[in-house]
Amino acid sequence: MDLRKFERLNKEKELLEYGDKIIVAMSGGPDSIFLYNLLKKIKDKMDIKIYFAHINHDLRGKYSDGDEQFVINLGKADKVPTYTKKVNIKEYAKLSGLSEEEAGREVRYGFFRELKDKLGATKVALAHNEDDLVETFMFRLIRGTSFKGLEGIPVKREFFIRPVLNYRKEKILKYLDENKIDYCIDKTNFKEIYTRNKIRLNLIPSIEKEYNVNFKEKIINLISDIGEFNGIINSRLKKYEKDDILDVEELKKEEKFIQRNIISEYLQKYDISVNRNKILEVQKLIYTDGSKEIYGNNRYRIKKKYNILEIVKVEKIKFDNQLVKRLIVPGSVIWHNYKISAELINKYQKSEKVKNEFYCEIKKDDILIVRSRKNGDKFYPVGMTGQKKIKDLFIDSKIPKEQRDFVPIITNSEEIVWVGGIRGDRRFENLRKNIAKLKIEKIEEVDFGGK
Repeated sequence: MDLRKFERLNKEKELLEYGDKIIVAMSGGPDSIFLYNLLKKIKDKMDIKIYFAHINHDLRGKYSDGDEQFVINLGKADKVPTYTKKVNIKEYAKLSGLSEEEAGREVRYGFFRELKDKLGATKVALAHNEDDLVETFMFRLIRGTSFKGLEGIPVKREFFIRPVLNYRKEKILKYLDENKIDYCIDKTNFKEIYTRNKIRLNLIPSIEKEYNVNFKEKIINLISDIGEFNGIINSRLKKYEKDDILDVEELKKEEKFIQRNIISEYLQKYDISVNRNKILEVQKLIYTDGSKEIYGNNRYRIKKKYNILEIVKVEKIKFDNQLVKRLIVPGSVIWHNYKISAELINKYQKSEKVKNEFYCEIKKDDILIVRSRKNGDKFYPVGMTGQKKIKDLFIDSKIPKEQRDFVPIITNSEEIVWVGGIRGDRRFENLRKNIAKLKIEKIEEVDFGGK
């Protein structure tokens, strides 16, 4: 094994220190096995203590269980303390409104953080390699991102380290096979069911075959250049930032292009997802007079206050999805932070706030129910043909996942009348006479975005 590559990376990035307690994210696959074998080579010299952490995603039945048992057996054989956790990722994703990939990542990193605190570990070692770096670059390029995003996977962030990020996959496999070292194979990695798989199995090989056999090397070089550029941007950010507050007047002296990249760097410090629209939104914010704030993510809001820009932590609201309110027509109820009213009127009144109102066929003394979304919710949206799942409506309307449980669903006799503030059901819509006007008002200003 060529330890020189690791030693160079460790020296440059200061990944490991003498006496470290390292949790290895051990999937049982070739990358994590290679990482473990690398750490074994230096553990005595650096007095390193190693632990295994394994998440069983329960996506492949007996094969997932087999991978878990492989890791447990390896831990026993090598006397490495091993910690495993089994989570039904499909169910977790469904309940949390995430994709399976997002859910898996959330569960894994949550487990690693909990285990680090429990064991008093100093580092968590992840086995991303150079091929992963290229795939991430391509994935983000296709999806759209910033220069910071194109830099890809960091070799070090907080206590997470990636000691084999400069090793090619083919070299890893060659070493393991030549030394007859066992590892697990996840066959779903060879199925074109995820975008990343398609990039790895089709796009990159096609480019290498048709255009440039050294394509991966060229991308790695480009990522390195982007990293240097981002280093310059980070220096500019430090110049304008004090105590996590950004000096807007100084920032505005920069070219717009540099502004956007400083904003991107600033947002990512708080794990705020960065895309071009978000960056442009914040850039527009810094030119706004007075004070204003915008949505960052479910934990933070971005606030401009005169000549400063800051990230403000949002007090987390505990959501109770069992909260159900009865609304007797005419009347109003408070549901979470919303006031929802039903008013009987003689005729349709056009309003500028049309998306916050819905005119419908509801009679006096009807009892409406106000609740949150349920699995399988469907309705017949105004302006569309056929039925539509509420889940799909939220996706199309670009409702952030963390806000979807807070969208009120108004029903009559178990039929959805109105997805509050977004779209009504055409079976109930009535723009003639003797109708009811449903109205939603948030106690704090909100804009779901929809129709």
